Amino acid sequence: MASTLALAAAKPPPGVAANCPVHASAVVEHFMGADCMDCWKATPPAPGAGPVGDSEWSMDWIAPAADDAPMAPGALPEAADRLARIGPGLPALLAAPPSAFDATTVLDAPSAKRRFFVHSSLPHNGYMGVQMHATGVWPEGSTGWIALVELIPVGVRDTPIPRRLVRVLVGPLKLPAGPGASNAVAPLYGLRWPENAHADQLVATAWIEDAGGRITQIATDRCADPK
Repeated sequence: MASTLALAAAKPPPGVAANCPVHASAVVEHFMGADCMDCWKATPPAPGAGPVGDSEWSMDWIAPAADDAPMAPGALPEAADRLARIGPGLPALLAAPPSAFDATTVLDAPSAKRRFFVHSSLPHNGYMGVQMHATGVWPEGSTGWIALVELIPVGVRDTPIPRRLVRVLVGPLKLPAGPGASNAVAPLYGLRWPENAHADQLVATAWIEDAGGRITQIATDRCADPK
C-alpha cells in the first residue's frame, strides 16, 4: 500500500484533451435513482441524460434505492448528499418518476492567484493513490472533494451516451488558510474502488465547491499540471 501511494503523480496522462476539464465552461451532473434503469438508458434531453455541450464537462451519480434495484451495484450513498448540496429539496425528486435530475453549473475561470490539480498512482491491489493540490486563497466556505470516476463508453452497460460515473468520493477537504506555499494543502488518500468497477477506466477527479455547493473548478489526473 505504501509503495502504491509513493507512486502518486507517476501515472501518464493519456487523452489529455478528451479527459481534462481545465478548459470546460460548465459541468453537467446527471443524477438518477438506482431503481430507474430507464434513466440510465435515456437519450438527451431526457432526465438523467441532459445534453452536454462541446465545452462542458459531465459527471454521473446513481443514488441508492432498494437493495435489489437494478443499478444498486453502481449506487453511491454520497450521490444524494451531493444533490442536496445543490438544493436541499432535490433528493426527493429521485423518489418518484422520472427519478432523475440534471444540474448544470457554470465554472469559474481559473485564477492566476490559485493553483488546483490532482495526481494519482497506478492502480494496485484494488487501490489507487490520489493526491489533491491546492494553493492560494479561495472564497470563504469553499471545500475540496476527491473522487474516482469510471469512464463508461457508449454501448457499454446499456448506456447510449458516454458516462463519467462517480464511484468513490472523499470530502469535504479543507483548502488553504492563506496565500503562499506555506499554506498549500495536498491531502493524499488510498482509495479502494468497487469490485465491479473497471480499474483501467478510472480517472482521479477533484473539484472545488463553494459554500452553496456550486462546483467552481474541476480537474482530473489527465490534466497537465498548471504552471
